[in-house]
Amino acid sequence: MTRTRALLASLVVLQAPLWVVGVGLGLHDQVPDPVPTHWDLAGEVDGTLALAGFTVVVAVVVGAATLVALGLVAASGRRSPLAPLGAAGATWLAWLPAALYAATLFAAADAVRAEEVRLPLVTILLATLLPFGAALAVHRLLPGPVRTGGSAPAASATLALADGERVAWVGEASSRGLLLLGVVLGLGTVPLWFAVWPAALAAGLAAIAVAWVHVVTVRVDDAGVAVSWGPAHWPRVRIHLADIASAETGDIEPLRWGGWGYRRSTKGRAAVARRGEGIVLTLRDGQRFAATVDRPQPAAELVNALVVRLSRRAR
Repeated sequence: MTRTRALLASLVVLQAPLWVVGVGLGLHDQVPDPVPTHWDLAGEVDGTLALAGFTVVVAVVVGAATLVALGLVAASGRRSPLAPLGAAGATWLAWLPAALYAATLFAAADAVRAEEVRLPLVTILLATLLPFGAALAVHRLLPGPVRTGGSAPAASATLALADGERVAWVGEASSRGLLLLGVVLGLGTVPLWFAVWPAALAAGLAAIAVAWVHVVTVRVDDAGVAVSWGPAHWPRVRIHLADIASAETGDIEPLRWGGWGYRRSTKGRAAVARRGEGIVLTLRDGQRFAATVDRPQPAAELVNALVVRLSRRAR
């Protein structure tokens, strides 16, 4: 990573505290005290807070998240594998309260009483979406993890299975980065709750979803290949053995398969928890299905052996 990209990422992160300081100093004498901090679904103010207290709470959250983000930006220069995703999550956590603080003070400018202030829907959407844009910018500016070894798919050897022999293989892949992002999103719902609770609810559901899909489990047996997510192994996708032509191992790059989670792209379908090794199935209709899983070689060999045995039985 060049120093220029690290500097640009740091500048994106630093916009959050700079906005808090700039807006706070520029509008502190133009807003009512206390200031509105929460609106009901009808758009009426139903919560207020002293301007000084509101500013201190926001400054503490933004400052702490900014320090974490800057530390992770620096760590990404040493090619720490979790640093880019962690820096993006911390950037989001810094930008969200800063954006809501700025939106609140701009909306309250020149109002006599807090009850008079209305927060337009467009402002809410901008304050909610801008942090995601900042987090994405930081993530794109920072390098991904460096993996050792070649990235070319490895050919899978074929085991010999006797008729009637029953065998199964279970493996999984997990992403601490996705888990960390889910935790950060969850923490971010706290300041959001005081401003717009429906958005906080949506962010909370997103946090649960992101944390849930940080684990992918793959099971290979006589029925085919089953891929599931989370500690409860749900939802689950099953590829029937009769639909599989062959299997191989491969290095799976999330962006080439459409991202993380359960994805569909021009390459086929994929269950992606992280970058790295996984199993790639070629289906009889020409489509492909990939899943990230640790040490996938035995899984690919078993799939091929099961396919060969199924073909032998069909003769």
